[in-house]
Amino acid sequence: MSTLKLYDYREDDTLCKLLERIKKEIRTQQKLAIYDACLSSDSLFRSRVQCSPLNGDNHAYMTMQELAEIRFNDPGHQQIDDKAVEKLFFGAYGFIKHSKMPDRDIINKLVIPPRIILFENSQGNSECPANGSGRHRNYALQMLCAASGVSWEDTMKQKIWVDKTIVSNKSEFEMAMTVSNGAGRKQSRMELTSYNLSTAGVSVDDAEQIIDTRFNVKKNQWPDFFANLVMQYVPKHSEHYKKDFFNRSRTAWYKTYRLNDINKNRLEDIYDNQPYVLQEIAKNIGENLYMIYQLEHKNTPKAVKRLTTRLNEATVDQICIAANLEKPVWETKQELIQKKLELNYKEKDELLIKQAED
Repeated sequence: MSTLKLYDYREDDTLCKLLERIKKEIRTQQKLAIYDACLSSDSLFRSRVQCSPLNGDNHAYMTMQELAEIRFNDPGHQQIDDKAVEKLFFGAYGFIKHSKMPDRDIINKLVIPPRIILFENSQGNSECPANGSGRHRNYALQMLCAASGVSWEDTMKQKIWVDKTIVSNKSEFEMAMTVSNGAGRKQSRMELTSYNLSTAGVSVDDAEQIIDTRFNVKKNQWPDFFANLVMQYVPKHSEHYKKDFFNRSRTAWYKTYRLNDINKNRLEDIYDNQPYVLQEIAKNIGENLYMIYQLEHKNTPKAVKRLTTRLNEATVDQICIAANLEKPVWETKQELIQKKLELNYKEKDELLIKQAED
């Protein structure tokens, strides 16, 4: 069975490497505690890895399978913070290494349950569960079971206490996401844009479906749409850069479109009438952004322009190449140096005039 639509640590190379470290450092009694809990009862596991909520027998829960399947509903591209998962094992209150807990042989527990956000439909029923918080805890629990010798099938049967919140619109969803993760955690533009596109009826995780649903978005959402399409073609080795790549693609489409009427008419025609060309442009950008980033970072010590400016210009150039448009003429290094010199002279003259008047 393909797990590409599930939250599954096995799809992430960094988490798989972390699992090898966990297997080396987990203590025998810790492994036995998890292994026995998973085989004895599908309800015992949660009491080993979670602090019990009030009236735990009647508290909401979901199976690990259901938590993994939430990826179907979560908005767009959810980034994995491998450091956050690592901390869940080796932090001060980690599962297997917990410097602030007295007993080294115990499995430390999660204090806060994952928060699940559900949408209330017009009939008053809740549907489409999404993660408010808890994705990294979900990955960590999968890995804890794997490190203890529990099969994937048995892991998916385990029940986890969760807190559930029901929202009815986008504003409540954004508020719930922010509150669930603490006031300091703000959703990335990529996550919020993916959610907005989803609610507009656009697919967010399949290139052909994204293309087929492109007429569901308004023209002012085209940069978001294009960036979302580009994300489908970012190579696996570059996935940690997706947030940056998303922002760069979005900005570059906007800038290319606004350069002149020729670009505007060409991109409108491609969007409306040439879906395969649009797909090829996005594919070109997705596959080349990593090389653009590598080149511009390498050029930074000798550059006059800011890195962000150079990345935007290079990505616009790449869109123009892929769309068979003329590349714009950007300010050269010499022109920028000359402009800075002129500005310095102007500021110096103004200062001298002011001093003379005083």
